[in-house]
Amino acid sequence: MQRLSLEPTALHVARLAPLLEWLQVHLALTVLLRTSYSAYLELHRKGHNSHVLLLEEHPEAPASTLRLEADNVEFERLAPRLMSQGAHCLEASREHPSASRGCAWRVLTMPLPGDWQLMLLALDPHRCQHLGPHGLTP
Repeated sequence: MQRLSLEPTALHVARLAPLLEWLQVHLALTVLLRTSYSAYLELHRKGHNSHVLLLEEHPEAPASTLRLEADNVEFERLAPRLMSQGAHCLEASREHPSASRGCAWRVLTMPLPGDWQLMLLALDPHRCQHLGPHGLTP
């Protein structure tokens, strides 16, 4: 699992404890450093590490979306468990093809503590379009 590269590394939350507990229990994220007002999390993906810093701020800190990318195996492991707890999975299909050429994204969305949202993304390699020699679909 990894943080999407365009997403911020530091996330400001109103209440740290419930969000951190959820991320540890359900996604098994590693906490590298924990203080009373912050947590530094490590995400692993195929030998590459990325990090997320959660900072507790004032109670009115606006909620946002935590966007993470998982590989197909990890997504298939997590999706049934998260869907049993209220997550929704959106997938490209023949009736509703992917907007990304050559890709078949799966997106799982779920509410998190503190009005946050989880967006877990993964490519489904079994449903990706085959690209021709110039990167165009045949």
